[in-house]
Amino acid sequence: MLGLMDVATGSVSLHQDFGRLHFVASAVANKYWMPMQSQLYTQYGIGGTIGYDITNAVSLHAFGYYYAQNSLVAPAFSPYVSTTSFGGFAYIRFSENFGIEVGARRYVNPMSGRWTTSPIVTPYFHVGKRHKVEIGLPLGELLKAAIWGDNDNPSRYRPQPQPQPKK
Repeated sequence: MLGLMDVATGSVSLHQDFGRLHFVASAVANKYWMPMQSQLYTQYGIGGTIGYDITNAVSLHAFGYYYAQNSLVAPAFSPYVSTTSFGGFAYIRFSENFGIEVGARRYVNPMSGRWTTSPIVTPYFHVGKRHKVEIGLPLGELLKAAIWGDNDNPSRYRPQPQPQPKK
């Protein structure tokens, strides 16, 4: 994003397993440099996930992240700004090389400041020996736009003419 925006993120996470039950707690700090606005923006957040392995092929997960500052940003920046969110998904493995994540996510839309729901549909496959590389194809937003329309698309927001100031 050369010349448009620079992002730096740091996080500290604590992970604990109790057999089939998994917990992760995180603290996050994000810094956004937006040269077009001459603004350095810092954002702090906390969050976590909880997961349960039903079988070796199916697991259920719930997550939530809270960010103290959710400012409204320009449409070009909105996909890159972290925002308060929560949701859940099922991780289903069909074979050793192929699986899918299916669920839903609710988040604060950085363009409107309103809560928005988005499906999670991410098929993935493993490549290479020992399956060290996992490639996922996040299709949730595409399916949402195809089925319900793209009302949350940042490119749909247009500047509104402002009335002339009174003298």
